[in-house]
Amino acid sequence: MNCNTCFHLLLGLFIQCSVLCLAMTVRNLNSDQFALLEFKDRIVGPQNVLANNWTASTSVCNWIGVSCSILHKRVIDLNLTSMNLRGIIPPHLGNLSFLLSLDLSSNHFYSHLPKELGQLHRLRILQLSYNHLSGEIPSWLGNLKRVRRLKMKNNNFIGIIPESLVNISNLEILNLGFNQLSGQILESIFNSTTLKEINLLDNKLEG
Repeated sequence: MNCNTCFHLLLGLFIQCSVLCLAMTVRNLNSDQFALLEFKDRIVGPQNVLANNWTASTSVCNWIGVSCSILHKRVIDLNLTSMNLRGIIPPHLGNLSFLLSLDLSSNHFYSHLPKELGQLHRLRILQLSYNHLSGEIPSWLGNLKRVRRLKMKNNNFIGIIPESLVNISNLEILNLGFNQLSGQILESIFNSTTLKEINLLDNKLEG
């Protein structure tokens, strides 16, 4: 096999790989887009900001509140704080598998947290403060082992603080203040070597 043949063979393989990688990127980005469009269709925003901006005719990476990674072009940050959004947090957000930060604080989300959020294993920041979320704090939050900042103050959460939160080994900030939590404060959570700030004010906790 001469050099010319080798060159054309390698060129052909490079083109095939490039096409395959591009197809996979488009498919994955489409899955992120689908998840966010499903999210948009299930909530209400008085100013129609998402309805007018989040459209299939533009790249999801250019949508308001959305940031994508440079390398993979996947959604890594969703910041919709203080947008006057109302509704139940849809489970489709759990399909944003590259998400690093989710901030839905200062809106009007209510009801329970969808268990599908427990699939966001890359998540570093979860901020849901100043909403009307209710029910018990779910134990599946302990599956999000990379979370560093967990803020869910000023909601209507009830029940105990789940022991599974101790599993979040990188947790630096835990803010569950101004809810309706009860029971014993977890002593084990104070054994964390990473925890820098904890706020449990204005609950019904003991210990």
